[in-house]
Amino acid sequence: MRHFTWRRDQRHRPGLQFLTSTGRHHGAESLEESRVLLALDFAGDVVDVVSQPLKISFATCGKRRAHTPDYLAVTRRGVWLIDVRPEPLIKEPDRESFAAAAEVAVACGWRYAVAARWREHAFAGLDAMASRRRLRSDPLGLRPVLLAEAGGGRRFGELAAATGCEPVARAQLLHLLWSRQLGVDLAGPLGDRSLVLPAGEAGR
Repeated sequence: MRHFTWRRDQRHRPGLQFLTSTGRHHGAESLEESRVLLALDFAGDVVDVVSQPLKISFATCGKRRAHTPDYLAVTRRGVWLIDVRPEPLIKEPDRESFAAAAEVAVACGWRYAVAARWREHAFAGLDAMASRRRLRSDPLGLRPVLLAEAGGGRRFGELAAATGCEPVARAQLLHLLWSRQLGVDLAGPLGDRSLVLPAGEAGR
């Protein structure tokens, strides 16, 4: 509904974010929007994502206004309409726009969310795993070893050291976490003391 523009003096940073879920690049107008796309890619069950999918026209205080939500995310568990705005930057007109978008989402049978704040450690963990999301080869055959060693739960650092090839094992561990073959509690920072579990056990 709206073109992405680039110019030298702009304060935000637009770009394209690749999603392994869709196999395509998707537009983002800021670093915050790129983070949301990365989180959607990791969250799983994403079928497609459309940037700036529709334009909403609504009336407030006798005036006509328009709003373009940032993303429409189609997942296997439902459709989400998403706006992205850092919490300190949200003003009263933004709240009115978000309320209008929420009404549209309800009318269409979608869910609605505003991505406004991250836990301080959350994106660091996502970024670390995303760095190895497209790791396709395993020449040393470490993945079966890591999956077997993780049975019952092991610390990230212990798992990597148990293979005898720790640097490569760390990269493979991040890939297994991203692809949901292993699970980890992201309520805290991702580090050597993070408990890694087989995917089935991590969801319990």
